[in-house]
Amino acid sequence: MGSCLSAQSDEMTDMLPTAKVITIDGSLREYSVSTKVSEVLDEKPTASFLCCSDELYMDLAIPALGSHDWIELDQIYFILPRSMLDQPLEGKDMAALAVKASLALAGALEKRSNRTSGKRGEEHQ
Repeated sequence: MGSCLSAQSDEMTDMLPTAKVITIDGSLREYSVSTKVSEVLDEKPTASFLCCSDELYMDLAIPALGSHDWIELDQIYFILPRSMLDQPLEGKDMAALAVKASLALAGALEKRSNRTSGKRGEEHQ
C-alpha cells in the first residue's frame, strides 16, 4: 500500500507545473515554486545570467532578468554565459538553444518515465 501511495505521489508531483531552467552545460533544473533569480544563479552569478525563452528574438539583444526578479512556473529559462549578454541572438545561437532545451526536456521526461515504470513494476510484484 505504501508503494502505491508513493507512486501516486510521484506521478502527481510530475504533473505539477515547474519553472524549467536549462543550465550552461545543458542540464535541467526544475523549480516547483517561484524562485528569485539570485537564488537560481547562486553558483556563479557574475559569470552568467538568466533569461526567459519567451523574451528571445532573432537579431535582438538577449535580455537578462534582474537578480530581484522571480522565475515563473510553466516557463523555460536559460542560464547563459555573461559574454552573451546584450548580444544580438543569431540564428545559429537560437537553434543551439532550441536543441539544448529539447535534449534537456527529453532527458527529464525519460528519467520520469523510467522512474514511473519502475515503481509500477514494484506494485505488481
